[in-house]
Amino acid sequence: MSDTSTNFETLSGFSESISTWSVRYLDPSGFECILSIQAGTGAEALKKAEGALSHLIEAKCIPVRKESHNGGNKSNGKSSELTVLLKPDGNGKNPICPLHGVEMQKWSKNGRTWYSHRWNDGWCNGEEQ
Repeated sequence: MSDTSTNFETLSGFSESISTWSVRYLDPSGFECILSIQAGTGAEALKKAEGALSHLIEAKCIPVRKESHNGGNKSNGKSSELTVLLKPDGNGKNPICPLHGVEMQKWSKNGRTWYSHRWNDGWCNGEEQ
């Protein structure tokens, strides 16, 4: 009698990983992404993660941190509201940046709303500086 789990792994090329490492980041266009790496052990996942982080840094991706968008920092003794990324308006599309031709993201904070997107090492709001 043969071991069916071994045959399945051999035939499918798939075996269950026991360790997963994930990171959230903004790509240079401003899209929020999640990268997950799976490996047989935690040490293997961390080794793969080092290479992934190097690649993300070279590609000018930015880590998503709670404190960067939703930090609740206090200034002048007052608690600031969260910066929130909003879903597109009714038509399902956000406006396109007139300078770069990419979709802009809608943001809201402290009752103020604006559109922007990541560009090079900063943010663009569609207006020439």
